[in-house]
Amino acid sequence: MKKVLLQVLLAAFVVAVPCAAQSQMMSSAMPGVGPHGFDWAVGTWSCTNMMPSAMGGPSHQSMTVTRTNAGAIMYHSTGTNFDNTWYNVYAAKTRTWWSPFIVSDGSYGTESSSMTGKKMVWLGSATNASGSNMQIRDTVTYSATKTTDLGEYKSGGAWKEQYNVTCMRT
Repeated sequence: MKKVLLQVLLAAFVVAVPCAAQSQMMSSAMPGVGPHGFDWAVGTWSCTNMMPSAMGGPSHQSMTVTRTNAGAIMYHSTGTNFDNTWYNVYAAKTRTWWSPFIVSDGSYGTESSSMTGKKMVWLGSATNASGSNMQIRDTVTYSATKTTDLGEYKSGGAWKEQYNVTCMRT
């Protein structure tokens, strides 16, 4: 009986240790690397926007990041009269992250990035609430406890800053 119990405990240990190591590796993954490249961001964040705007949001925002059952990372940022939801979805074949978004005022768009690492640039297009189209660019600097996002748009000319958000893990 003791031998059977010992084998069961040993089997549980052999299964549990690699799972724990894999979980730790995924949670500390380099930003943007592979399908788990944003798992580290899951949690709650408190954000400050140095350039409040309709599309970029108010000066203070709360953000919740979750992993969906389909493997995407879902971001939900809220503040006074502001609600923005977006996903980070990994396309393995092209090693590209896609990030479609929608804002509660009716603005929407999508960005993508094939970069990885602590600083990534996302490029795409958006349609604002009045129906105007524009190119958009986000330059994001990531860390496990602090993330900054400089959002810019281009509509017929030079890039113009639209928001500058710093989020701290809570």
